[in-house]
Amino acid sequence: MTSRKGTAVILGGGPAGLASGLALSRAGWRVDVYEQTPMVGGLARTITQDGFRFDIGGHRWFTKKDELNFFLIDLLGDELTLVDRVSRVYFEGKYVNYPLRLGNVRSRIGPATGARALGDYVASKANQLLVKQPPAAMSMEDAYVSQFGRTLYELFFRNYSEKVWGKECKELSGDWVTQRSKGLTLWTALRDAVQRNDGKVESLVDRFMYPKLGFGRISERMAEEIERAGGSVHLGWRVTSVQHDDERIRSVTVSNGTREQVVEGDEFVSSIPMTELVRDLTPNADRGILAAADTLTYRGLVTVNLMLNRPHVSSDTWLYVHDPTVSFARLHEPRNWSSDLAPDGKTSLVLEVFCEADDAMWRRSDADLCELVVHDLTSILHFIEPGDVLGGFAVRSRDAYPRYTLGYREVVDAIKAKLGSFRNLSLVGRGGTFRYNNSDHAIETGLLAARKALGEAVDVDTVNEDAAYLESGSAPTLGRKDLTPVPHAAASWNP
Repeated sequence: MTSRKGTAVILGGGPAGLASGLALSRAGWRVDVYEQTPMVGGLARTITQDGFRFDIGGHRWFTKKDELNFFLIDLLGDELTLVDRVSRVYFEGKYVNYPLRLGNVRSRIGPATGARALGDYVASKANQLLVKQPPAAMSMEDAYVSQFGRTLYELFFRNYSEKVWGKECKELSGDWVTQRSKGLTLWTALRDAVQRNDGKVESLVDRFMYPKLGFGRISERMAEEIERAGGSVHLGWRVTSVQHDDERIRSVTVSNGTREQVVEGDEFVSSIPMTELVRDLTPNADRGILAAADTLTYRGLVTVNLMLNRPHVSSDTWLYVHDPTVSFARLHEPRNWSSDLAPDGKTSLVLEVFCEADDAMWRRSDADLCELVVHDLTSILHFIEPGDVLGGFAVRSRDAYPRYTLGYREVVDAIKAKLGSFRNLSLVGRGGTFRYNNSDHAIETGLLAARKALGEAVDVDTVNEDAAYLESGSAPTLGRKDLTPVPHAAASWNP
């Protein structure tokens, strides 16, 4: 590896940008990280309130790449624990395991519907042999029907997907399905039902690593290490323009709302939304690129966090709620991830409400949002009693999920070609690459960007492009005896 050193400017203080900053600061570079919010972590931050700790939607750590696991263990050490994954779908008053287990699904939908599901899956596979559809033209509906058949698509995937993405599945690209569930089909669900390892079905990862004090500790520790090495993490600063000479980025202008400053650097790493970055270029990108950027959209997320005066609600790490009459699409109970996330004898819930930034749902007050989800939890789902609620608050996240509409790939490629023309710029993270990556992928992109800055010939775009889905199968054995399984500020609203 080269001994090249310089100044790195990191745009965005989430896991991807901080990973780049940490690697470069350890290599002797001067590192400056600029994050527009008051804390590091981005969508993977942890918020503390009245002794409770809340992640933004919940994030788990899993990768088959030992170098990434050891990076995390080196960073957090004894702060890590292992959690058994329990994910289910709440379907018409019943629980269905997710990933789908054929026997469990059959018992919930009945033999007649089960037979229809198997029949139309076979029909779907036969149709695929006759009609070859180009991957780029495959919609989300096409992809789900291909993998599970139309019956299971209509029962378990359509309502939930449209609830999350805010568009019909026919309008969305099938890339999201193949990226998130490679190798998972009705056939693999059947295979898992009969091929067991010591009585345990393994389809997608069944256990994951997690920081005891919340996922945000990963970003917090990286920020601490950057500053320990002489770098700086600047909070509350937003990028307003990016100056370039067509070959290199020369500087960025950042603002804290009251003043601006120009920051120069040798290398720039960006995890801010790709669409925002290309619009900030000075001189401006050509009109065609800017018009293309306008066609890419992100889905907004509001997480409603409830503090409860009861020790337990469920055994799930995640619970998916398809019912369109229920305001939230997914919930998790932080105590099931780590007992340190709630005071003794109490628990909490995080409810994920998907919406468009600045729409009517987004603009509702915290009190209204809390009352809305409490109504759904008590009157529709019957999960809790109104008297259990101690208080709650909402967190709004813009640009939370890149939305894969039909034809999005050509637009992303065009924008990446423009941004890729700058030799000293790397795009990392979910927003920066417009790719729905997991946290391990985000950190991997950041580490690769650092290696690129140090002179290595690496390609950040290869992350999460493996032929085998990185979440399939079981986690590697790391030999950490201290990673043992977990057994199953004032609130802004009070009931």
